[in-house]
Amino acid sequence: MAAEVLASALGFAVMVHLARDLGPSSFARFEFAAAVAAWLLVVVRGGVDTIVYREAARRPSLIRPLTEVLIGLRGLAALGAYACVLALAALVGSERGMVVAVAGLLLFPSVFVTDVGLRVSGRLGWIALAQVVRSLAYVGFALSVVRSPGDVLRAGWCLVLAEVGGALVPFVWHVGGFGWPRVRFRRRAWVVVARRGMIAGLTRFGRVSLYGADLLVLGWWAGAEFGAYAAARRIVFGLVALGLVLPASLAPAIARQWACGTSLARGLIEDSMLRLWALSVPAGLVLMVMAGRWMPLLFGDGYRDGGPWLALIAARLPWLLTASFIQAALVACRRESWVLDQTVGLVVLAVILVPVSAAVAGPWGVGWSLLMIEFVAAVSGWRMLGRLGLTPRWSVRRERLRGNFP
Repeated sequence: MAAEVLASALGFAVMVHLARDLGPSSFARFEFAAAVAAWLLVVVRGGVDTIVYREAARRPSLIRPLTEVLIGLRGLAALGAYACVLALAALVGSERGMVVAVAGLLLFPSVFVTDVGLRVSGRLGWIALAQVVRSLAYVGFALSVVRSPGDVLRAGWCLVLAEVGGALVPFVWHVGGFGWPRVRFRRRAWVVVARRGMIAGLTRFGRVSLYGADLLVLGWWAGAEFGAYAAARRIVFGLVALGLVLPASLAPAIARQWACGTSLARGLIEDSMLRLWALSVPAGLVLMVMAGRWMPLLFGDGYRDGGPWLALIAARLPWLLTASFIQAALVACRRESWVLDQTVGLVVLAVILVPVSAAVAGPWGVGWSLLMIEFVAAVSGWRMLGRLGLTPRWSVRRERLRGNFP
């Protein structure tokens, strides 16, 4: 948690530096390239990782062979994903395409993040160290080489070098404990692991696609207007990154309570949702009220027009975190197929709605359409909780409070 908070703070500081020094137009090109790289990174590090961590935890003697299987599968995924990067770079033109092609190179160092042994053995300090090294490398490179709007290509290289720094820490630890990984073709193992990780991978890819749909669609314009929108979005999604730590940390506890009984799991979900709303709703309201002042204060006068967009994007915050928490709770209760079905439906809705909204109303249309999609995700997730008998019962909670505090 400490490493995640530090990484978020450093990432936000770098984002402010890049937005100021690159200017709205160049920052727009950089943000589009970073969004494409982050989107396809999920293909490389998706559901297969989860399956390998689980099986290695059950049989620690398989850490080395499973790591080698994981590297092989990631390598294949990285080659396919980078082919998509190059195709997209060719479509958007040479000026923006070069930045996209450079940023997409971060897919390859992510292949060699050999953290299976660290996670299985509970050495989370090393994982935190890798996160800190990645963040410090990003800060150091960005502050050193990005000075003007013409340095947008250098900003793309900063993403790649930061990923190299983050991958280096677990790789050195793995080599010291297990030797150099030897990637060999093991058809049966690759097929089994890939098949088991498919549901989790598709769900994660779909959810990340929804998170980044506005950047991916609006990035085709890549003008100064989009730069202000992207900067406003970064503020909100910095809070989203911290908010997503809650469902990730509580999922194992929900799974244990679900195994013991519905009422216990429902109680934990009630308390967790109250905490989530107590943080996200005030944060969203503060951002919406102060939006007109935050943008020029942080990024300069060139981003003054981004205030209304910051207010609109901030309205997504409670709905997005609620939908994400409900999905994590459903997966903890062994309803992965329900979550996958919901994600597919939301992606189909976004594919239809977001491009049309962008063509008709630009960033405003995209912002409103994604707000509606997050609302639909939260409401449909709430209904799925009801099918399991896990919907929070606020009337019962009020009766308990009255009994404790007459």
